[in-house]
Amino acid sequence: MRLPLLAIICFHGFCFLHAAESPAQVKSAVERFVSSRAAGSVDEFAEAAQQVRSLAEAGHPFFRFLLAVYSEQEPLCELPAKTRERYLSEGRPLILKHAEEGNALAQYLLGLDCQSYMHTPTDAHDWFEQAAKQNQPLALNSLGLLYYNGTGVTQDFERASVYFRQATMAGDSNGEYNLATLYAQGHGVPRDDEMALHLYTRAASKGHSNAMNNLGWFYQEGRGVERDLEKAARWYRCSAERGNPDGQFNYGFMMARGMGCPRDIREAGLWYARAAGQGHTEAQVHIGVLYRDGLGVRPDELKALSWFAKAAEHKHATAQFYIGQMYEHGRGVPQDNERAFRWYSKAAAQDSPRAWNALGYMYYRGKFVDKDYAKAESLYRRAAEAGLPEAQNNLGMLHVRGEGLPQDHGQAAEWFTKAHAKGLADAAYNLALLYEYGKGVKLSHIRAVELCKQAARQGHVAATDWLASNGYTAWADAEGSAGK
Repeated sequence: MRLPLLAIICFHGFCFLHAAESPAQVKSAVERFVSSRAAGSVDEFAEAAQQVRSLAEAGHPFFRFLLAVYSEQEPLCELPAKTRERYLSEGRPLILKHAEEGNALAQYLLGLDCQSYMHTPTDAHDWFEQAAKQNQPLALNSLGLLYYNGTGVTQDFERASVYFRQATMAGDSNGEYNLATLYAQGHGVPRDDEMALHLYTRAASKGHSNAMNNLGWFYQEGRGVERDLEKAARWYRCSAERGNPDGQFNYGFMMARGMGCPRDIREAGLWYARAAGQGHTEAQVHIGVLYRDGLGVRPDELKALSWFAKAAEHKHATAQFYIGQMYEHGRGVPQDNERAFRWYSKAAAQDSPRAWNALGYMYYRGKFVDKDYAKAESLYRRAAEAGLPEAQNNLGMLHVRGEGLPQDHGQAAEWFTKAHAKGLADAAYNLALLYEYGKGVKLSHIRAVELCKQAARQGHVAATDWLASNGYTAWADAEGSAGK
């Protein structure tokens, strides 16, 4: 769960008028545009952006410049490159005139233009600073972000906190949100979860959907407040209903697991879809899993692959791993070990333990690559040390067989024990066999039986057969009766 910073604040008065609109109408349109964007309310921002676009297309020079200056960072403000450059070049003389006359909004917009399009960070800082001296919240937050990110200035969290605090003191919701995030991270200020919670709550009460989402996370994790999954789910839903993609994903995640709300995998999928449609890569991966496994939707491996591909375009390691799996097993695509290997390699390059384990298996089996136990051992070990139980079990088996390294049942037992502690049935069964024959551990038939029962309860066929072949059948009848 990330705690992103935002830079956008409500505008205060300006004097760029057009014959068809009154000052009040223009001011209202700008404030609606900026406040909805700042609060992360996608649906409201879409309406506000459309109003700004309509005014721009009607020839309003200020709104043309406003639309153009946000066009690269906001998909809803997107313009053809030539149109964007025309709007900017035509508007610059007017905006510069008003900025030099001391208009804080014009100063801020020139700073944004210098930062995003003119690529003159020093000029951007100077214009933001001039506007900030007039207590312009947009400029205050932009300066805070420059120092937070070290853009054109030496990174300085403490100085960033000063600017965010000034915006907060003006009662601005985005200043409250940004300062809360610094307290949550302990950057520039002492880490203080209770203060972060207080500031997020203030911002959320003003409709700030990112603050609502982060409140959900604070309640989910019990940061600065007692853990409360129901409140977490409610805050996520508030954020989601305002169109916030993080809120939509998190609320879907809670619904899928019945955390703080009734479990409803189909409804969870709808929230994932809303977030995924806004480019939320984690949501794209999760909705892909729903289609792949037929959870709440009709199974559709082609749709699953399509969603995984969207996330993979943004180098999402899990999506790359899942595409590799689909090629390895021929799900939705022809089986292709070469493509599987390449997709696993992409995910492994981003430190995906599951991809390391999958590549280890390909080297172990000689799938597309030459069989190489040493490489398999290296990859399994890397994933095992990262805590992946499947890799821990695989590494244990290499120790049992002496493949790629000397045979060592004691080491095998250690890795099986780690994987078993994470609930892996294969590891429980493999560890049971070591106890049964006293290899690497003290011989114990009782412990072997216990472990096989644990694996059998998870549906492990070999463990169930072992119990039956050793005469342990009554326990299964007792388990069945207890479950009725």
